[in-house]
Amino acid sequence: YGVLYSGDGKLLLVQICGILWIIGWVSAIMTPYFHLLNMLGLFRVDALDEEVGLDISHHKGAAYDLSGPTDDAKEAFELSTSQRKVEVPEAATA
Repeated sequence: YGVLYSGDGKLLLVQICGILWIIGWVSAIMTPYFHLLNMLGLFRVDALDEEVGLDISHHKGAAYDLSGPTDDAKEAFELSTSQRKVEVPEAATA
């Protein structure tokens, strides 16, 4: 049952071997891919694009509107929530 249950470290050793196998497999598969991207110049963006932010440089706009809602939008939301009615269904008589 592993080192925590029986004091035998076989299960823990198998788990560590599995983790090392996965790390090796991913490294062997992805390292040539990353080297190819780096040789083609596609691995990183330009320093200016990175400084400005990819949302603005690639998509021509910010990802998040951090200015918050306008006062008109707040009033419209409060009005719409105040006019909502919750109807409770009547209990069925048995």
